[in-house]
Amino acid sequence: MARQTAILKAMARTWGEWHRQIPTDELRKDFPQLRHCRCIWSNNRFEVQSFACETPIGGVWQIVIIRHGDLEQVTYAEAQRIIHELFGEEIVAVEVYPSLATEWHGKSNPKVLWVLPETWPLPFGLHLNNAWGQPQEKHDG
Repeated sequence: MARQTAILKAMARTWGEWHRQIPTDELRKDFPQLRHCRCIWSNNRFEVQSFACETPIGGVWQIVIIRHGDLEQVTYAEAQRIIHELFGEEIVAVEVYPSLATEWHGKSNPKVLWVLPETWPLPFGLHLNNAWGQPQEKHDG
């Protein structure tokens, strides 16, 4: 196990190119969580699984980011870089922390993000003037 960890850490020193794979029927059979996965990207550090989801606001992508070997948590900066490299620099993604009733029960430590449709502007966030509690002008409708 120590040798495998050392090999994964050595590979992960560089980010590497993204490679896209469409899950095969055999892969879906061996890994049931990939049953509805549209595609998987991987580089030297991460595997990124993508699932297309229809919602009332339009199509969103559920993205599951897993560090190879599950050695460490995926950082904010890494997740942001991944989303922008795979989906575009103007794309907004959110991470949701569900109630305990829908808690993650897997053994791995993934980061699950939701890539929002470009047509649905996020009504809150760091891109707005009211971030960090700053007062915002009220508009009478």
